[in-house]
Amino acid sequence: MEERTIWYFEAPGPQNTEKTLECAVKRAKEGNIAYLVVASSSGETALRLGEKARQEGYQGKIVVCTYHAGFSGGDEVSLSPERRALLESMGMTVVQGSHALSGISRSFRQRFGGLSIPEVIAESFRRISEGFKVAVEVAIMAADAGAVPTTQDVIALGGSGKGADTALLLRPCHQNSFFDLKVREILCMPRS
Repeated sequence: MEERTIWYFEAPGPQNTEKTLECAVKRAKEGNIAYLVVASSSGETALRLGEKARQEGYQGKIVVCTYHAGFSGGDEVSLSPERRALLESMGMTVVQGSHALSGISRSFRQRFGGLSIPEVIAESFRRISEGFKVAVEVAIMAADAGAVPTTQDVIALGGSGKGADTALLLRPCHQNSFFDLKVREILCMPRS
């Protein structure tokens, strides 16, 4: 048996970002976890994670997952080419892809109504927290892109809008092997 600390935030949101980054980097160093996977639409949270990792001497890899082109309309990309180049120059891998827990099914819901199985799964994870859903989703997106292996645990970070408020130690999977996903530890999350 092993005893671990879980940090619970009073409310979701970006005010929890620094503590979430701290929890993630600390646990990654303790457990020799080779990958940190972070959701970041503008790249700001990823930059902050990169700085925290550097300060703490974390030697693993950081994978940044961001929205697919057109998420906000048109062909718009949320992560600017300049910010992407900066993240990559810092040694981070950037994954831009479709949401694992909605993807094309969102188009069918918007056109015809109803819910798809991926959206039901996403909504179920949201009952825990939005950041929990996002952390699971970016781990799957990173695995699908070949940026993290599915044979070892990673730490995935997600949030509720901006910043990060949830960190999970988990074994990622590909979309086509969803039942292989294992959430091993909750490092931090909001209560509500």
